[in-house]
Amino acid sequence: MTEPPLESPPCLSAGKLVRDGLILLMATIVVAGACSMFGVAEWTGNVWRMRLTRLATAAAVGVALSVAGMALQALLRNPLAEPYILGVSSGAGVGVLVGSILAARGLLQAGWASTPVLALVGAVGSCLVVYGIAQRRGRLDPYVLLLSGVVINVFNGALMLAILKLSRSSDIINFVGWGMGQISDLTEGSLLTVCAACILCGWVVLFLRGGWFNVLGLGDDVAGSVGVPVRRLRAETFAIAALMTASAVALAGPVGFVGLIVPHLCRMIIGPDHRRLALFSGFIGAMFLMLADTLCRTVGEWVNVGSVPVGIITALSGGPFFIHLLRARLKETSA
Repeated sequence: MTEPPLESPPCLSAGKLVRDGLILLMATIVVAGACSMFGVAEWTGNVWRMRLTRLATAAAVGVALSVAGMALQALLRNPLAEPYILGVSSGAGVGVLVGSILAARGLLQAGWASTPVLALVGAVGSCLVVYGIAQRRGRLDPYVLLLSGVVINVFNGALMLAILKLSRSSDIINFVGWGMGQISDLTEGSLLTVCAACILCGWVVLFLRGGWFNVLGLGDDVAGSVGVPVRRLRAETFAIAALMTASAVALAGPVGFVGLIVPHLCRMIIGPDHRRLALFSGFIGAMFLMLADTLCRTVGEWVNVGSVPVGIITALSGGPFFIHLLRARLKETSA
């Protein structure tokens, strides 16, 4: 179930990357502008600001999950690796939920700092457990990795249900929508700023590691022989993926399968070079989630049910996509 060794594409200049980045940036701005025009609410300055805040939140979450998924797939050489599937998102969700409960009871100061920090603690904890289970003598078993991710997801889900059972009914109502992966019109500005800054920093670092990811596709031994610090890269990638996922969960809850769908779509379009994949995954992830959330918001307004959680759309599309990839990999390994 691991990816076959890949040759690192030799011809990719900084000029081409800058050109691609500018084109993608302009496309993202166009998509954001178009999405801001949709909705049945009366057009006012306040509605416009709320929509832009929501679009900025969706874009940040899309970047975080897509780039984190790309990095985990490159690091593990496993096309099915993704923050949601590996239990990183649910671990961050436990951290956010604990922080929210403690803040509601006056045991913790609520704000832009506490929520991301606790989300990061939960995400890192899940990463460490999954990594510890799947590691065998310094190598990761891809089958055990996926199974351990499933187990951790179930365990974290049980923890969240137990926490909600001890919560007040008013808190439960707020957490239900969040648990489905819902982007709010009223995201706190300081929280969005801190999370977006963490996501941007993680994106830049993983983009700069694209060349190492290309060499890592040839195997740990080959990568180590040409100077790639495999152990450092592994720890660094897990830490950054956890940070980006924690930031996304703090903003919108556990949105699933974005980190699976977007990197694969990008790989189909531009090929396996992780220098370009890191760039394209971020921008296309932002556009993908902005479009998905606009669809959810518009449909919800049309049928008078409020805002439909975007996590529903990503789960409905990502579940069959995951099954397709799993079947394809099983056919390759049995051939």
